[in-house]
Amino acid sequence: MLSGDETQKELWKRYDAEFHQSLISACGSRNLMELHATIYDKYLRYQMQILTYRGDQAANEHKHLYEATLDRDIDRADKLLRHHIESGLKHTLEESASLQD
Repeated sequence: MLSGDETQKELWKRYDAEFHQSLISACGSRNLMELHATIYDKYLRYQMQILTYRGDQAANEHKHLYEATLDRDIDRADKLLRHHIESGLKHTLEESASLQD
């Protein structure tokens, strides 16, 4: 995907979901994991309809989030995750609006 080949968007979305699931799985709360799965599933269904991809930006956000997680830097991970979610949502809404034009 980073090389410009966008034929694998569905695979990227699956790996994206697995990345986020692996991060949340360490929380130890079954309820939180189920809530996350429900919300993420709804978000993913919407994403799959328009198949958006943010490229390097999303990959870099994942890299920094991964590093913060390994460092167990909760404050940095929280800040990065909030930015990642907000950026992804903004991108999705912009893509959705452009498809309606």
